[in-house]
Amino acid sequence: MHRRGFLGRLGAGLVVAGLAARRRAAGGSGPMDLMGAADRKLVLVQFGGGTRYDDTVGDPEHRYIPRLWNELVPRGTLFTNLRVEGKVVHPNSTGSILTGHWEWADLDWSRPVAHPTLFEVYRRATGASDLKAWAFMYASILAQAVLSRAHGYGWPYAANVVVPPTIPRSTAEAMERWMSAAAVTGDPSAGAEAARRSAALARATSRTWEGGLRSEAARAFLRRYFAVWQAGAGTTSHDAFLTEGALACLREHAPDVLAVCYGEIDCAHYGSWSRYVEAIARTDALTGRLWDAVQSQAPYRGRTLFLVLPDHGRELESSGGLGFIHHSDFYTDAGADEGCRRVWMVAIGPGVPAGRIVSEAVPITAVAATGLEYLGLRASTGAAASVWPTLSDPS
Repeated sequence: MHRRGFLGRLGAGLVVAGLAARRRAAGGSGPMDLMGAADRKLVLVQFGGGTRYDDTVGDPEHRYIPRLWNELVPRGTLFTNLRVEGKVVHPNSTGSILTGHWEWADLDWSRPVAHPTLFEVYRRATGASDLKAWAFMYASILAQAVLSRAHGYGWPYAANVVVPPTIPRSTAEAMERWMSAAAVTGDPSAGAEAARRSAALARATSRTWEGGLRSEAARAFLRRYFAVWQAGAGTTSHDAFLTEGALACLREHAPDVLAVCYGEIDCAHYGSWSRYVEAIARTDALTGRLWDAVQSQAPYRGRTLFLVLPDHGRELESSGGLGFIHHSDFYTDAGADEGCRRVWMVAIGPGVPAGRIVSEAVPITAVAATGLEYLGLRASTGAAASVWPTLSDPS
């Protein structure tokens, strides 16, 4: 074994042993008592794009999240009051979930986050290669959320980042012409044919971004996957692209730390309620596919902490906001009401009580320390505390 990898694994094992001893001395149980750190996996799903509590787990009928509610929630613990503490905008929330600190208060997303990400903490401590840490992000602006400018961390320890392909302007203009011409006819078959042509052109002319990949092996993986996707005839949904890529990555590289950050729910900005709830339902189904893979694949089955949470919410009509359409003015915080700030998290995995509901307020920044503690590690100094003590205390 490579000396650096051996020493990293040894250090992680010592952390695990110390935490386990303290937990046993306190009479509790938790992730540290279950298995060696090298046997654990962490999968984080960001049910992203901004969705309200009342439209998901707070909906009495749970109309748009059947897989989440009927299959995942009963298997784990549901936190019903996660709090978005800072500016309600996607990069800030995503970066804060991944580091445990509230990031980018100045809204300068051109820079990496200020604190070590959970990917960096894991890779530095264990000596794991870049192929063991991946983030599938719905937008390139989020690429900086997996990379920090913290001393001793950063690029050498960051995750590989995959984002959806983009199309040239000429393709977008051609698609607009075809769809507009079909709409004028009023013929549904003409609309369907225009959509088919548009999807085919989008696939044929799409381009990938490799700027977030850390090695030639990672670039080779993306090129293989993209070629398969481009030759296909299915959906051009960005979130579906991320899901298929993540599933291929699970099969090929079995990463120890994987994040999939969805974002199509943010179509709510266009003002269509039907598109908004359809996107929630689609995200629910895609999350279910990731869960199926974790359940069925040997490297993950019975050893994975699976965390699902939104990045933030959306405004409430009752507070005078614009409702589901927006999620506050992040420059001024106007409209950042309870609909924006209250979200939820489902946690499933070894040591996590099944069927439990935790209603106490928990910051979304607790996610980083929670995932890292499961892996036998600690988040950086000053990060929000892990929720494992809450999970371990039946009271």
